[in-house]
Amino acid sequence: MSQSSARDRKTRIELLQARAAIERQSMVHGVQYLGASLTPRGLMESVFPRSKRKSPSDLLMSTVNLSRKYPMLLSVGSALFTARARRRLRWWKLAAGALVAWQAARNLRN
Repeated sequence: MSQSSARDRKTRIELLQARAAIERQSMVHGVQYLGASLTPRGLMESVFPRSKRKSPSDLLMSTVNLSRKYPMLLSVGSALFTARARRRLRWWKLAAGALVAWQAARNLRN
C-alpha cells in the first residue's frame, strides 16, 4: 500500500504542477491581451469595433449614430466646440456644410 500511495502522491504533485503551469501561461496571455487592448488603437476598436475596415466617413457616421443613441455626448461635444471656436464659427458651418454635401454625394453614388 505504501508504494501505491507514494505513486499516487507523485502523480497528484505532477498534475498540480501541470495545472499551475497552465494557469501561469493563461495569466501571461491575459496580461498580453490586456496590454494590447489598452493601446490607443485598442481603445478605438472597442468603441468602433470594425475600425480597420472603415473609412473616415464611416467612422464619422458611426459617431453620428452614437450621438443619436447618447444625446448627452452631442451636447457636451457641441459645448466644447462652441466655447473654443466662437471666432471660427463661420468656418465650422462651412466645413459642416461641405461634409454634409460630400456625404450626400457619396450616398447617392452607392
